[in-house]
Amino acid sequence: MTADVRPLDLEPVARQLEEDLLARWRDLLRTTSFIGGAEVQSFETSFARFLGAEGCVGVANGTDALVVALKALDLQPGDEVLVPAFTFFATAEAVVWAGGIPRIVDIEPQTFNLSVEDAARRIGPRTVGVIGVHLYGTPCDLEGLQSLCAAHDLWLLEDAAQAHGARYRGRCVGTFGALATWSFYPSKNLGCFGDGGAVSGMDSDRLARVRSLANHGRTAHYHHGEVGTNSRLDALQAAVLNLRLPSLVDDNRRRAELVARYREGLAAVGDLTFLQVPQGTESVYHQLPVLTGRRDDLQVHLQGLGIGTGIHYPLPLHLQPALASMSDGDARPVSERAAETNLCLPIYAQLDEAAVDRVIDAIRDFF
Repeated sequence: MTADVRPLDLEPVARQLEEDLLARWRDLLRTTSFIGGAEVQSFETSFARFLGAEGCVGVANGTDALVVALKALDLQPGDEVLVPAFTFFATAEAVVWAGGIPRIVDIEPQTFNLSVEDAARRIGPRTVGVIGVHLYGTPCDLEGLQSLCAAHDLWLLEDAAQAHGARYRGRCVGTFGALATWSFYPSKNLGCFGDGGAVSGMDSDRLARVRSLANHGRTAHYHHGEVGTNSRLDALQAAVLNLRLPSLVDDNRRRAELVARYREGLAAVGDLTFLQVPQGTESVYHQLPVLTGRRDDLQVHLQGLGIGTGIHYPLPLHLQPALASMSDGDARPVSERAAETNLCLPIYAQLDEAAVDRVIDAIRDFF
């Protein structure tokens, strides 16, 4: 059965932007300014200002952002990087592509973000850094990770792919680590209509190296200081982001209102629990998971009523076949439990209260 309450529906956004976006795209067609140019420069400047960062470099996608950032942090073959077990595969994949070895860390049960305590246990002589993922739009323990990194001379890379506008102690994520990476995949809170990504940070010299690495290591036209890659945010997608960025704060606020409605309507229902948002942090609710031991049955029940859901993620990184050769064989029990119990409910800024109430009623009926 096709879901008529979708986990995500981009059609309202596309309709809202259509007229202005087509006008911008027609200008790009007339000027043939498809790579770089004013749209890309405008977005990089605006997004850096929004974050309070020194700068921002647009790249082709969020995975490239991670790879290029790792290269800019001088990751060497065989270097180890701590990554959370419960995240999208790209977090570890990028470490491998950049020549490193991901060392997989269990998560906190309250937030599903990386456990600083477990990370400390897994630091070894080849460990050079930590990737802190702001999972589902909730900032990870940045103070704890900064202290851990300072104590062991490690760098911190923020994977902020799901956290556009999230704040930690009054400050936007993406400004705490040595660098931060972003995805603008269409499903993100700030998404384009194709692939796109960026790297942000507070160090202008390091960002200049990111920009060079993403453009074939180029130092001048046809002069290359090091081997880089080809990863640039194109102007057509930058135009979408320029139109969507001014609405991001309001869109995130709307998500928070809908989450509050879900929480109120599903309080004390069955064995359902929600993840916590720690004091001093502001989540942007890229996803809204509920946790239940009856996850699979609940998903089937909702699907039968035309309500779409998602499972993010069904298999932790330490159990992924592609990473088996790098596994230490240890269990990550919190991550494994998270994979068995999480069910992400419909959540996006254009979702209306009636749809949320329909989901709430369907879940209450199930239990």
